[in-house]
Amino acid sequence: MNLNNNIVNELFDLTKDKVENISKKYNYSNDITHLLHIIVPAFCVKYGFENINTILKVFYDVPIILKFKEEKVFQAFYTSFPYKIDSKIITKKCIVIYYYKGKEIMELIDNIVHEYNHAMNSYFNEVKEDYKYIYLRTGLMYSKYSKDNILESEKDKSYILEEIINTKQTEELIDIINSFNRYNIRSEKIKVTLYNVEKYINNQYSSNAYILQSTLCKDLMNNKTLISVLSNNRFLGNIDEIEYFFDNIMGSDGKYRELINILNESVKLEEEYAKTVIFKNRKIKRIKNLYERANELVNEFNRNYHFK
Repeated sequence: MNLNNNIVNELFDLTKDKVENISKKYNYSNDITHLLHIIVPAFCVKYGFENINTILKVFYDVPIILKFKEEKVFQAFYTSFPYKIDSKIITKKCIVIYYYKGKEIMELIDNIVHEYNHAMNSYFNEVKEDYKYIYLRTGLMYSKYSKDNILESEKDKSYILEEIINTKQTEELIDIINSFNRYNIRSEKIKVTLYNVEKYINNQYSSNAYILQSTLCKDLMNNKTLISVLSNNRFLGNIDEIEYFFDNIMGSDGKYRELINILNESVKLEEEYAKTVIFKNRKIKRIKNLYERANELVNEFNRNYHFK
């Protein structure tokens, strides 16, 4: 999308009242409201003006819930939960953000952008079911719930790849926010907020989330064709198309699942390494082996894609 001063200011004007209405609905603090005024326009730029109604509906339907306590495991998370009304499956969604007072502005922006991007990419085709289970989609990943008691039984292994692509897109969205500094913004309040963002970013924003896994998939994440296929089908909820595309390029079934398994194994090894006192070198060797196999898959994908 080609932006200029007029388009950017029109975008801020267009979303201003919408953000205020959303904030009033959920009684957001000024801190959250102020950041939504720059975050919502960034989503409109990334996902296109043709999707603006969908974008606004996601922000309207998915509230931010603040938890004023410290949490060692989570800083923030997006969640969706199924329930039935007249035999129809409905989902209730929210974003939970733990105590953020005293933390840097970019940490809060990263949390909000990251979790809303999960929500944005879970809007279409969110629910599927069979005779026994309800499957709830979060991006590339499905959570499985028993129809008998609506209790979650498991998440599929795609959650790591979901986090990797979501982290990459979070970086892109924050770079869009920072790019608004190039334009002559009419609102002085927004100009001040954007200036504060610019102070924290040197050229391109880089997130600290899932560093090892992002490294394993670095070349794949830089493959424009794969990213386009991942992004488009993830946004629309056509998840089966992604596995089909990847395996088709690789020339055999199961390659996409192998990559998913490598990413999950790397997370498991990271957790084990952190708890290991002795034999740490063994864990490092296993992580290196995973890295090498991931690179083999990446190189094979790139060779096959260019060949085809």
